Amino acid sequence: MSPRFKLKALLLATSMMVLTACGETEEEVLTYNTVQDCIRAGVKDEQTCRAEFDKAQRLHTEVAPRYSGAQQCYSDYGYDRCRRHSYSSGSSFWLPLMVGYMIAPRSGSYFYSQPLYRPSHDPNRYYTAGNGRLGEVSRDGRTRVAKSQTKRPPVRTRTVSRGGFGRRSVSSGG
Repeated sequence: MSPRFKLKALLLATSMMVLTACGETEEEVLTYNTVQDCIRAGVKDEQTCRAEFDKAQRLHTEVAPRYSGAQQCYSDYGYDRCRRHSYSSGSSFWLPLMVGYMIAPRSGSYFYSQPLYRPSHDPNRYYTAGNGRLGEVSRDGRTRVAKSQTKRPPVRTRTVSRGGFGRRSVSSGG
């Protein structure tokens, strides 16, 4: 194992312990790239897989990080991983592509679903619209996440002009 991998593993383990120690409970969720992946996993029936994907897709345009230009979005998600969306007024903004969805079981037969993203700084992991990082996903789509990550992200009404998803930007006058 490389020293970098060991450091990442140590940091991940430490952060998990801190979350647990602070009382952050975890919840099992299901994550899939596509409806077909969900169906193949056999954890949920086809109707549920399709319905929850549709919910996540509708939510995507409301909660995804918004960018004023393509380059800012490409910087956070990679080239050709963003799409332009237009308001009826003619103005437009850029959103990252939804690359998967998460199904969080709720009481009874109710589920809460949300879109997932893969930023360029961590392309092998899913992130929620609220920038919550999901852990390792099993073959059938199961993973455990902090319960706070399964809540509906707030609707985004502002665009990010630079230093977006998971990053901070500082500017100063000159």
